[in-house]
Amino acid sequence: MIRRGLTVWRLAAVAVGAAVAITAAGCGGDPGTGASGTKIRTLLNAQPATLDPIAGPRSAQVVWGTMVEPLVNTDAKLDPDRTGIITDWKRSSPTEWTFTMRSGLKFSNGEAADASAVVNTIELTRDSDTSILKTYFANVESAEAPDATTVVVKTKRPQYNLPNLLTTVYLVPPKYYKEKGPEGFSAAPVGTGPYLFEGAKPGREISVKANPDYWGEKPSNTGVTFTWATEASQRLALLQSESVDVALDLPPSQADQAKKAGHEVVSTESALKITAFLDSTRPPFDKPELREAAALAINRDEIVQGIFDGKAVADGGLLNVKPGTQPVAKVSADPAKAKQLVGSSAPPVNVTYPAAQYTNMEEVAQAIGASLQKAGFKVKFRPTDYGTLTKEVAGRQVDGLYMFGAVPNAAVPDFYASGFMKKESITANCPDPKIEELVGEALEQDDTDGAQKIYDELNTLGVVEKHCYVPLYKQIYNYGLGDGVEGVQYGALNNFDFTNATR
Repeated sequence: MIRRGLTVWRLAAVAVGAAVAITAAGCGGDPGTGASGTKIRTLLNAQPATLDPIAGPRSAQVVWGTMVEPLVNTDAKLDPDRTGIITDWKRSSPTEWTFTMRSGLKFSNGEAADASAVVNTIELTRDSDTSILKTYFANVESAEAPDATTVVVKTKRPQYNLPNLLTTVYLVPPKYYKEKGPEGFSAAPVGTGPYLFEGAKPGREISVKANPDYWGEKPSNTGVTFTWATEASQRLALLQSESVDVALDLPPSQADQAKKAGHEVVSTESALKITAFLDSTRPPFDKPELREAAALAINRDEIVQGIFDGKAVADGGLLNVKPGTQPVAKVSADPAKAKQLVGSSAPPVNVTYPAAQYTNMEEVAQAIGASLQKAGFKVKFRPTDYGTLTKEVAGRQVDGLYMFGAVPNAAVPDFYASGFMKKESITANCPDPKIEELVGEALEQDDTDGAQKIYDELNTLGVVEKHCYVPLYKQIYNYGLGDGVEGVQYGALNNFDFTNATR
């Protein structure tokens, strides 16, 4: 079973300090014994911007997910199961859900992890100005705790996927979170998870240690030390030098080199989908024909083959969230028609992207820019960091075409539909009354099967007809293991479970 898993907790960005930090991290356990009682030295592709699950993008849950747990666990098919903090639920009426939670749980600081704590976390998620999931919980009218193990949630309108959404809501201690505030919590997280926050060295590392009082299966190791290196070649070198036990996010070429050097490399199709968003509210993409031209100019199959050597999954759909799925309709590249639609106008377009956030993102951006230039657009590249891009998107400060990867925090189409397609959404790049109507109608269905036809219609409307979204590919996620390391588990929703990891 995989355990699910930004007020901003900031560590100074010192990429050059990674090697120093990793050397220090290697001293945290007892690497000479080869026993399970050692720390697992894990190398990330970037430093976490925050450890606050209320405000933070789930890219950092690999770290804070060791300490803070979701309300509902997921099974191997990414569906909600009853093995976690919440152990049962029933839909009392179309607009009322009753959840039963595990009794006797405590946070690591001694606070009761009871129904009132669940209510507080849901309310923070719905109401906090910094909540990254705010848009998904706008339909929640109330949450109440009639007793210590029962939570009753009422929605304004029927909503079939509430248990799914709770798989990405992480339980925080009410008193501690209120006392410390988002930044203070991020600096020293407290949860119910299998690990406890041990400490951080700014710009260098974050350490967690095994929680001896954990309610579930105790970790097989003494803890995990997280360091980071933004360059893939550096992550490979540190893995090969045995300075780390786990190197995350190895691009295809580095993954191949690691295999040739005798390292085990685990490769999994993830739910992380890289998508280009076209802002239909401002020039040049306020003109439908130019949005269509951009969509036709971009060849996702050539990107997958030429940049990833086939080791990614071309995906032309926005709302097909689970690995292994494809949309019912998509746009295929047609450079000649794209050029015809642009004509001689040479419209300027910004191409904005987080250069260091995703595997081969710089090369992908350059390829897309070149395709747009061939179609007749005048391209300006705007590489930036992920934090700046998310702020610009949220503040409606970015125009043209921008790219980022999205992991569906909950494996349901509404994650993208409500998150990216509604007028009041994260991107808000494609306002349309018909989209608003369909998103609401889908949620009012009895179950996923009933909603699927509506999501297919939504995908066709946003991607194929309005060309507001150009889905590109799902990432095949690679991570390398050091000699003798085993038990590290990766989940397709970009989460890791280290509890069974040994070396």
